[in-house]
Amino acid sequence: MSSGEVTSSISTRSRIDSGIRQATRSGRRSHRSRSGRISLPLLLFCCLIAALCGFASADEGGYAPLWQLGANDAVSSVAVAQDGSTIVAGAGSVVYLLDQQGTVLWKTVVGSRVNGVGISPEGSYIGVAADKLYLFDRDGNELWNEKTTFVYRDVALSSNGMYVAAACDNGAVFIFDRNKKQLWDYDMGTDGYAIAISENGRKIALGCDNQGVYYLNSREGESWSYGTGKPVEGIALTPDGRFVVAGSVDRCVYLSTGEGEHLWKYPTGEAVRATALSNEANEIFAASGRTVYILDKTGADLQKITLGGRVESVAVTPDGEFLVVGGGDGDRSIHLFTDNAALIESRDPTEAVIDDTKPPNSTTSDALPSAPDDSADPVVEVNARAEEVPITLQVLGWVENIISLLFEPQKDFLA
Repeated sequence: MSSGEVTSSISTRSRIDSGIRQATRSGRRSHRSRSGRISLPLLLFCCLIAALCGFASADEGGYAPLWQLGANDAVSSVAVAQDGSTIVAGAGSVVYLLDQQGTVLWKTVVGSRVNGVGISPEGSYIGVAADKLYLFDRDGNELWNEKTTFVYRDVALSSNGMYVAAACDNGAVFIFDRNKKQLWDYDMGTDGYAIAISENGRKIALGCDNQGVYYLNSREGESWSYGTGKPVEGIALTPDGRFVVAGSVDRCVYLSTGEGEHLWKYPTGEAVRATALSNEANEIFAASGRTVYILDKTGADLQKITLGGRVESVAVTPDGEFLVVGGGDGDRSIHLFTDNAALIESRDPTEAVIDDTKPPNSTTSDALPSAPDDSADPVVEVNARAEEVPITLQVLGWVENIISLLFEPQKDFLA
């Protein structure tokens, strides 16, 4: 299977609901028949217009930085409450909880490197995937942990922490309730790298080592899957589970519906390490190299944000107002961006460093702000506009994107 090739299948596992399987197959047949009636010139023209419109809309506004806080390690994972009031981040073996102003509410050290963090939509519960699976309340109290012989790769929480979903490196997906009762486990047969869960806990999306993107019905089984050609490290769901965005090491971003219809894929410059999306997939975010790509629902560029180092993680509020970015080597910071014009107008950008001399589980009332050095090179480059890139490279990128859209899901991907 070549890199970037999209392949698709409906699982034949015994636990899959037959009605879902039949409906998904039917939907895919009609999707292919419709696409067959679209002429290539018309598709090329429409995609080119969409790309041009995307660049034009980016000039009308976009995300701007509110603050950044330096950490002592790569910020491997970030998550944000739905209202943007609470942010959780993992850097090294430390978990941080921040408020919207960048104040460190608490931090704690876990037993190994933090692979993933999650927060319930209203911000009451925090999950951590590391050597153990941890659950904390908003005050930083550890409610429980679950240790096994394998490593937890990622974690996601439904409303009020009713369901805690975890992906593991032994191929298993687990669902616990907030009292630590195991509700369900499912053997994927491959390492899970990234996991997302719908607000009501009924839908789960998973990115795996075997190149697959999977959509599961909680406590039932697999609904559909497709292959990307390389491991999938980024996954995100809209709160209602109606849209899924995946990011692959094959350097592409993929958008699908909850019914399994593949909408488009977008090529980036480097492997995609993390993804996020807002309500109705109005904005899609992808971390690739040093850049956060921001796309619209059609796959057209809206904006690019470039850090001083590699982007490790991204998270966004459902309304798209607050964007959290975690930086890796060369950056190692937690960044908060917004597209709220009023907040951008009144902002006082500051750079801070998290004080790592305090003991674990300590509480701090300030984020130790320090004035940025105006003479230094900018840490973040926002709005890498189309006009700043040579027209030949723009056209080449548009053509590559258009060609990638011509690949239809196939049925030779074996989950």
